Amino acid sequence: MDGPGLSREELRLLLEIEDGLRADERLDRAMRTMRCRPGPLPDRALGVAARVPPAVLAVLLALSAGLLLVSADAHSPAVLVGFALVWTPTLVLAVARQVARRRGLRR
Repeated sequence: MDGPGLSREELRLLLEIEDGLRADERLDRAMRTMRCRPGPLPDRALGVAARVPPAVLAVLLALSAGLLLVSADAHSPAVLVGFALVWTPTLVLAVARQVARRRGLRR
């Protein structure tokens, strides 16, 4: 921040105001948990993705890696399409699980 800082009196007043606002438990909780929430459809989809077992993600990752190695050797369009069909849901599932974890839906 440019310019002079707050004086001791201003800091004291600011702390008093913050303490007074923090005393209101409902307001304090609302301010701590405030976030922009998506609509109900993305929330449900995110909840479903968060409940998918980690073993499914591990199998998809292994399958994606295997298809990638095969496609590097085979140079076949069918193998590339197979890789794309497996890799896309793997990526979507991994991202959805991370988002759910950051939002506290999954630990």
